Amino acid sequence: MREHLRRTRVRLTLVYVGVFALVAGSAAVAFWVAFSLTEYQVVDSSLITQSNLVESQIKEIGGQRFGESGEPLPGETQSGIGVAALLLGADGHVLDRSGQIKDPGGLASTATREFPSGGCCRTKMVAGQPMRLMVMPVDLGNGAVGRLVLARPIQELQQSLLRVAVLLLFVVVLLVVGAAGLGYWLSGRALRPVGVMAGTARQISEQDLHRRIQLDLPPGDELGELAATFNGMLARLDASFEGLRRFTADAAHEFRAPLALMRTQLDVMLRRRRSVEEYEASHRSLLTEVERLGRLADQLLLLARADAGALAPRHESIDLPEFLEETIERWRPAAQEREVELDSQVPLEGAVAGDPDLLRQLLDNLLDNAIRHSPGHGTVTVSAVEEAGWWWLTVQDSGPGVKAGLRSRLFERFARADAARGRATGGAGLGLSLCAAIAEAHGGSISLVDGSGPGARFVVRLPSMPVPSSMPARDERGVGAAERI
Repeated sequence: MREHLRRTRVRLTLVYVGVFALVAGSAAVAFWVAFSLTEYQVVDSSLITQSNLVESQIKEIGGQRFGESGEPLPGETQSGIGVAALLLGADGHVLDRSGQIKDPGGLASTATREFPSGGCCRTKMVAGQPMRLMVMPVDLGNGAVGRLVLARPIQELQQSLLRVAVLLLFVVVLLVVGAAGLGYWLSGRALRPVGVMAGTARQISEQDLHRRIQLDLPPGDELGELAATFNGMLARLDASFEGLRRFTADAAHEFRAPLALMRTQLDVMLRRRRSVEEYEASHRSLLTEVERLGRLADQLLLLARADAGALAPRHESIDLPEFLEETIERWRPAAQEREVELDSQVPLEGAVAGDPDLLRQLLDNLLDNAIRHSPGHGTVTVSAVEEAGWWWLTVQDSGPGVKAGLRSRLFERFARADAARGRATGGAGLGLSLCAAIAEAHGGSISLVDGSGPGARFVVRLPSMPVPSSMPARDERGVGAAERI
């Protein structure tokens, strides 16, 4: 039973039935009260009408008693409604009465006790019978003041009210039962798409993430939005799993190539005895491949830390001009070796908040990428501009650039823009993804923007000192600043 009550369909039905029962019950009670008041008002009106009639007759007779005048107290109204009348003297004795009163003493006692100063109108029990009573003072003449007691039996009225109450209760119960069935059916129909989504989710595995939920729902429907959100999540999962499979395959390939070379080198060296010079050359070759594997492992580890949110850079104040000049000077010999001119447009002063080691790795990746893909006698330019609390660092080469169709996946792991930027150049395709991870860890970003000349133009946005309390997302104003560098 408890498990059944935990179902959303049951709980929705119970809430609906509870609210409906409250509304229906309140409406039934209000109707019964209004009906009861109306019926009692009719009775009270007959008592008031009869009191006016009897009082006028008493004034016409004067001080005579009704019995002496030969005119008994009327026992019904002019419209034929039976109303018992009792006339009491100033001392409380019965002076006259209508024919319907069987126990005038009991009625007089009740009127004297319950209506000491008169009043209208109340329900009292007289001789075991419910009656509606009205007591009013009347002038008997000669300065004497009596009391006129009017009574109307309401036993039939109370029975009618009871029958109406039972009927209303039956109608309310019938409506609540019908509402419960209707609510259970409607909630089941409304939640049916949820069951479809749950069934689809149970059937989907990592092998068929391409499946989508198909529901025929009107535009703007909340469950339709939920289904669209679920389909969007499936699309992202599909893309993530595909990227993971591609990442795993590329990582395995990157590790397999140097391992195969090392194994081949060792097999060749172990076939016969070698000279010391040959062993040294073999070890140097093996050391190169080991260093390559080490760099690849470090890059993968850094990316894994970034994905896990564990890449927490230190935020130190870095003298940006000095930092850029030092980095450029370290890469100048490599640029001269490839006959590439390394130019700089560095500001005279300024500071950036960041981790020197990670930012050095970011710039090293960009400069290595730019120098390797610039032709002989080409130019690589490094510049920096501060605007609105942000530093915009630009590294531009004069190489072949990046095709427009390849820019969307340029910062993916193991992604290569074209043949000129492939494994033949010595890269593993992780440099730009590392740059993106480092920039995002510093609260900034990196992007490839269109330049005025040939080649690729990478722009890095980093916060200047002091570090802003919140890092706003890159907007159109930021892109405009990058374009002006």
